[in-house]
Amino acid sequence: MAFTYDISTNRGKVRFLVGDTDSTDYFLEDDEIDYLLLVWTSVQTAAVEACKAIAAKLSREADKRIGDLSLSMSQRAAAYLTLAKTLAKSSSSVLSGFAGGISRSSKETVEEDSDRVLPAFTRGMMSSEASEEDSLEDD
Repeated sequence: MAFTYDISTNRGKVRFLVGDTDSTDYFLEDDEIDYLLLVWTSVQTAAVEACKAIAAKLSREADKRIGDLSLSMSQRAAAYLTLAKTLAKSSSSVLSGFAGGISRSSKETVEEDSDRVLPAFTRGMMSSEASEEDSLEDD
């Protein structure tokens, strides 16, 4: 059983996001977090999946009551599922896309960039003129 917590590592970041930072009382082994990072690659997504794994562990345990003292594992499991949803929502708001060519000036700027990767497909590349030129070269 291994537990390390170093916030400068991806494993430590996952631990931080899910609150699994107490070396005397932790839910996930280092290997389990490493596996999540291998499968999901994103720290945020691995944290979401870590919350689900913790909730699954907690859901196996029954709620207990002895006199006035009670321990509710189902509430803890529900709290981790809520945290998973919160992390998933925040990760989707972090993502952003790029749609080039929306404005003419943006399109011209992109086309003038000498370091850009040229498109693999272009308008008219399969036109009849291209086909005629290709057939003449074959003769």
